[in-house]
Amino acid sequence: MAVERRIYWLRHLVLIAVVVIVLFPMVWLVSTSIRRDQAAFSSNLFSSRVTLQHYRNLLLPERSVGRLILDLQSATYATGDYRGKSQEELKKNVESYLAKFDSLMEESQRMVSNIESGMAEIEKDVVSKEKQILLEMNEIRIKDKELFENRLKQIGTFEEPQMAYAVGRILETTVPSLEGVYPFYTDLLGERAAPITEAMEGYRQMYESTLKYRDETLKALVGLEFENREEVITSLNSIDKYISLSSVDYSEWRRVEWLRVINRYLREVESSLPEMEASVLNQARTNLYESFRAAGDSWEAVLTSNGEVSQELSSLAGEAFGSGYYKYIEASEVLSGMENSIAELKKTLAVSESAVLELEDSFEIAIPTVISETRKLSALIPPFELVASKGIESSDPVSGAKLTGSLDGVLSARETINLVNGQLAGMKNVEELSSELSDLSSKLSWFVDNREVLMKASGNSEISKGADVINIALSNLSRVLPVLQTSVSEYLEVSKSAEESKSRLQTLEGEKEKLLDTISNHEEEARKAEESYVHALEAINIRSAMLYTDREILSIEEARNYVLNLTNVLNSYFNIKAPVRYRTLVWYDDFAKADTEARDGTVLLKELISSMRVMKDDLASKIENYIELRFLGTSITLDDFGKMQETYNSLFQQVNAKYQRASRLISDLIEKPTSYSESYAAELREADKALFRANQIWVQKESTYFYFVRWLLNSVIVALAVALISVTVAALAAYPFSRMRFPGRKQGLLALLLVQMFPSIMFMVALYALLQFLGSVVPFLGLNTLGGLIFVYSGGIAFNIWLIKGYYDTISNSLEEAAMIDGATKFQAFTKVILPLARPILAVVAILTFMNIFNEYLIARIILQDMNKWTYAVGLWQFSGRFETSWGPFTAAALIGAVPMVIFFLVLQDYIVGGLTQGGVKE
Repeated sequence: MAVERRIYWLRHLVLIAVVVIVLFPMVWLVSTSIRRDQAAFSSNLFSSRVTLQHYRNLLLPERSVGRLILDLQSATYATGDYRGKSQEELKKNVESYLAKFDSLMEESQRMVSNIESGMAEIEKDVVSKEKQILLEMNEIRIKDKELFENRLKQIGTFEEPQMAYAVGRILETTVPSLEGVYPFYTDLLGERAAPITEAMEGYRQMYESTLKYRDETLKALVGLEFENREEVITSLNSIDKYISLSSVDYSEWRRVEWLRVINRYLREVESSLPEMEASVLNQARTNLYESFRAAGDSWEAVLTSNGEVSQELSSLAGEAFGSGYYKYIEASEVLSGMENSIAELKKTLAVSESAVLELEDSFEIAIPTVISETRKLSALIPPFELVASKGIESSDPVSGAKLTGSLDGVLSARETINLVNGQLAGMKNVEELSSELSDLSSKLSWFVDNREVLMKASGNSEISKGADVINIALSNLSRVLPVLQTSVSEYLEVSKSAEESKSRLQTLEGEKEKLLDTISNHEEEARKAEESYVHALEAINIRSAMLYTDREILSIEEARNYVLNLTNVLNSYFNIKAPVRYRTLVWYDDFAKADTEARDGTVLLKELISSMRVMKDDLASKIENYIELRFLGTSITLDDFGKMQETYNSLFQQVNAKYQRASRLISDLIEKPTSYSESYAAELREADKALFRANQIWVQKESTYFYFVRWLLNSVIVALAVALISVTVAALAAYPFSRMRFPGRKQGLLALLLVQMFPSIMFMVALYALLQFLGSVVPFLGLNTLGGLIFVYSGGIAFNIWLIKGYYDTISNSLEEAAMIDGATKFQAFTKVILPLARPILAVVAILTFMNIFNEYLIARIILQDMNKWTYAVGLWQFSGRFETSWGPFTAAALIGAVPMVIFFLVLQDYIVGGLTQGGVKE
């Protein structure tokens, strides 16, 4: 029976997708590491502009000019890496640096020559392609015309009101002009645009008159010699900056040119001329001013008529697309404004309600005082009534005066309370306060009503003491009542405002519902009308673009103008990108830009080379003497380094910017060729290489490049040492736990497991203090040493002990017993029997330890301070700054850093599978 072979398509597709996803980061890493532009997130994963420079900078770093200046300075002053070197060593370093400087200058000069000759050769040939460019542009123009005509046929025709309404919407955002497409729009409108046409004609006349009188004024100046003649002529010729067929700025011209120059100096000239000549010049000057001012007025009339006509055309919506569409548009516009009003009202209402709550809280604070004083006064009334009922009359002037003041205060307080209570009448949320105030008022009223009786008994001791109680109550109330009166007034205002806002909000919400109903009822009709309007707008824009497709392109400038005016139409209605469609012209213009940038950068670079050579020669003639003087104890600084650094910074920044722009443009020229550009690809690549090399010669290279190999070596040393220590210690420690039985064995294993559960960073403070102490006793185990780092890393072996112990458990005891029967000791059985059999797990532990330590960052960053002692993981982060990341060097460093791990893995790979599987096999 034949076996059916099935193809699992879904499974294969999933596997392919997983492989692509897994491998993509590696592909990105490799492609980014060899890109010149370092465009890590470019839409193009692969670039044609590749280089191995990032790898050279890391593995074999070359001193650039910027770096040489710094190194020369450090060597001269014996600072940094040159501290402690002898005079002869410093002189040798300086000599080698000066020789390297000369070499770089010579190479820079060659790069400049290559750039100039390469770009000049291409430019000469590209200029001869202008006829071919114009021919291809005219071919595309014919295709554009056919494209537009076909689209217009698809759209169909529109009634005059529809076109007029669409043109009106265009005019709302279009600046009037006597050139371009604006006259086309007014022609489409016909009689509807009569006000604009008349205003534009008036402006044209004033524009021509202004230029005419300008020329007459210039003519009148012929043959005249005066102090500011050139300034006046320049000012007259600059009129074109202030007036054109598309705009006029009379006020600016009057302020800058007329008052400061033309009128000021020509009046002086007129005063020194014969009457006839002065009259001619004065007339020309006056006519110029009047015509310019009239042109400004005419332009204002143009703008006004444009606004009026567009406003009038906006009312054609109903006639053009139906009354439903007009109602829809009108309702939508009103709704938009209404929603803004509702939002503002809601904000105002929220503020008012918040203020109301705050004021009500303040009332709550006042209530306890009111209640307390009411109780005092209420408790005072019965004794006073008893005195009054007995008809006791005891008058005393002092007590009477005191009581009179107290009762006057009672009367005043009652009036204030009644006023406040009257304001609160009928208000919600303040019933408790109103009730307490009414109660207090009634108590105060008793004293007011019984004033005469109390005054007659003012000499009575109880009345006198009661007056003191009244004064205390009035004193307490005096702190509350004024604040309460003010707060109540504010409360009334805020409450009223909140109620008005609520009422207005309810009204607007109701109107909004009506508008939404109107919009909903006419939405379908409006949608169809909107489609018609969009098509009408498209038809108008396409027809305006066809003004250019009907004319033959005769020059490069006309071709540029053609592309400029068709770009928006092609992109908006045909989804065609102009840079792609007109690549034949865009390539030409991009090359011109690249050539300009390269030439400008080369001029600056020549100046930089010349200046640096002069300064270097001057420095070379005295630098050795200065080194000798510093060794003799004379602290002298050279100004030459500051001058060199200043010149380098000021000029190379400009060179670098221009060369970078030129390189980007050349990249596009190579990657996006056109019909005539294929033959220039090789020359462009050579020019690009020269630009890149010139940049590398001068760019200020980071110090990280010169330490990277050292960092890599440090990581390899640390990782190998920790792996060796970890394997040795763990192998020895795991053996007793596997083969021996002793008290605390299980607890020891558990303790190892528990220790492994906590991250090492938790003990960092303790480890830091330990290393600080050890460094004072054993220097190579202290802080900022690789020995101290190895010591800290070696502490994480608990997991490895468990792993190796599990593997030992799978090895039969009979093998050791047989060896011991043959005369081997326990240690010999361990080293000659167990260890050879455990090589797979030892290899696995070594690999895992090496990889973990090689990539560890945090602990190494804390312990190591000196840059030359950093590990690979710490150094790698130096390519990532606060504001940007150098992706080229970063990815190249990442790939180089993977090499030691790969090599270590490949050396021990034979043991990995066996080590991971045999450790779990039971005999």
